[in-house]
Amino acid sequence: MLSDYLAGVIPQMIERGRVLTDSIPRNLPRDYDALRSTCKQYVDESILALESLENQAFSPEHLRVFKRIVSDMDLIETVGIAALNRASDTDHQLNILIDKIAREINYPRLIPTVTTLSQNYFCIYPSFNLMCVPLIEGRFLLHLPDLYHELAHPLFTEKNDPLLELFQNHYRDALMHVLNYFEEEKLKAEERRGPNIYDMLHAWQRSWIKFWIEEFFCDLYGVYTLGPAFVWSHLHLAIKRGTDPFELSLMHATSHPCDNARMIAMLYALKLSGFHDVAERIQLQWGEFLEEISATGEPEYHRCYPSHLISKVAEYAWGAVKDMKVRIATPSVNAPVHTLLNEAWEQFWRNPSGYVEWEKQAVATLLTECARQ
Repeated sequence: MLSDYLAGVIPQMIERGRVLTDSIPRNLPRDYDALRSTCKQYVDESILALESLENQAFSPEHLRVFKRIVSDMDLIETVGIAALNRASDTDHQLNILIDKIAREINYPRLIPTVTTLSQNYFCIYPSFNLMCVPLIEGRFLLHLPDLYHELAHPLFTEKNDPLLELFQNHYRDALMHVLNYFEEEKLKAEERRGPNIYDMLHAWQRSWIKFWIEEFFCDLYGVYTLGPAFVWSHLHLAIKRGTDPFELSLMHATSHPCDNARMIAMLYALKLSGFHDVAERIQLQWGEFLEEISATGEPEYHRCYPSHLISKVAEYAWGAVKDMKVRIATPSVNAPVHTLLNEAWEQFWRNPSGYVEWEKQAVATLLTECARQ
């Protein structure tokens, strides 16, 4: 049955790949060239794999291989080629903006393509070098600092680049530091014969190693390259969309560290890069927010997120960013996008009720500048 099924469906999937290739627009601006090339390459590789499968005698392994190819083609269609097919003037403006940001901070790799197809806030697909943002985010300023966070994710997987290897070395050092901390804590738990705390420590260790250190590094990259606006945007996001700022999973790995731990790391980084006064202001606002919602950590919170571990990760990220020779944000930096995003937050707190009108004018000016590119 499966042999007959595959004999019919593999040619159909090959034809689907050819139609996908034909659906890649050929008249987009040059900022889409890299994504077009990547999508074409991935479709070609999928078709080649299907043709190879078609020419082999059937075995039970063939179904597993076929499903993997189908999954790859689904991702190409629904992410990469969908972004190309639905490219709009707003997308093009955001691509010009990300180019401006990348040049301001001396971004050390190929600049991602931006699409407004996101269904899940800001995210990035490093395999496509494609950054996804919400549909109308380019019309507002307060969340745009999260672009800097997403720019950092591809830095962990780029290979054979000596400059990025310096960044990755600091990341690996942070991994080892965190690993050693939790191994020591697990040894203490074994000596005290506490199985529950041992299991919790193991879950936290998995979260830190598999997900959290990268997320912390991306946050810290945002702080070190943009400055206070990135930290204000985290406060904004935590109030608008966050859950418990001290959220602590006791037995399962989670994809992101809790908002309070992220804020502590960012404030440490902000002071490290010379923004002591603004860091104090943000810390005060954050403390008032926690107090007003009666948020406190569980007894084990500080064992999962010890302050010495958070500050050490911030220091590793500081070394990683400096070694890549990107432009560090300091109080004296004056660059158009950097200045605009930081000024937006100053305007917001200076005159909250008048901010909307100020933002409309600022965004209109920004879009006009992007349209000239």
